[in-house]
Amino acid sequence: MTVTAGLCLIGTFLSFYMELDPWTDLWRLFMFSERTIEVRADKQVAIILAAMGKCCLLGIQHPTYKRVAGVTSQLLNANVKVDEIRTRQWSVVVVDNPMVNAFVMANGFIFVFSGLAAVANDDQLSIIVGHELAHCLLRHLNHRDSVNLAVHSMCMLPAAAVLSAALPFAHALFAVSMCRLVLHVCVELRTQRGHEVEADRVGLELAANACVDVTQGYQFWEKMAKINGPSTRIWWLETHPSDKSRARHLFSLISSTKKLQNLAGC
Repeated sequence: MTVTAGLCLIGTFLSFYMELDPWTDLWRLFMFSERTIEVRADKQVAIILAAMGKCCLLGIQHPTYKRVAGVTSQLLNANVKVDEIRTRQWSVVVVDNPMVNAFVMANGFIFVFSGLAAVANDDQLSIIVGHELAHCLLRHLNHRDSVNLAVHSMCMLPAAAVLSAALPFAHALFAVSMCRLVLHVCVELRTQRGHEVEADRVGLELAANACVDVTQGYQFWEKMAKINGPSTRIWWLETHPSDKSRARHLFSLISSTKKLQNLAGC
């Protein structure tokens, strides 16, 4: 009864932090203020820049930096009507590394690796940058951290209390570890993969507004599938969908995004 009452109280508390996400039309949990998320991102970016600044960052006069910055500026200007884009300060950092990768921080810092710029053409690069912008627009980091906190509060803490009282310490520790693994696979990793699918869709829509060739999205991931080859890991242990599944998803969005381009006068 105590556990049930506690869970009901926690559930009622969490309901006050539910918001309807206009990008997905889904109710989402956002427990943290955006300022809190951005302050934490500022600290992380400072650490990254301090570690990479002397060896691994391309200067603003480097041709690759100019290319990435130009693609990003075109994308931002084409979507300036979006409040979350217009009111945020964005920064581009190009990392001199052959890895085909890019990521974004919640404070608007977009990191693009030179390996990605070498593999992707301008349209593909625009779609990838749009994907990173979408993570910020959809507040994915806030949602992921909120879900993880809620799951630990409503599942892990009661389970740990019950198992500790019912089992010897070694058995209870093992059982709690198994519960933690199940939640990691079924909730955390599943949430991350869902976020990637959402960012692929919204990122392609942002790129469509910039009049890029939206067919280049699925072509990029088909290219990456050939470069990376078949994955040797179990799909439900991955943080991202497979290259082939991302290609199929982006291919299915071509028709709807071309309609957006017609509305944008492309």
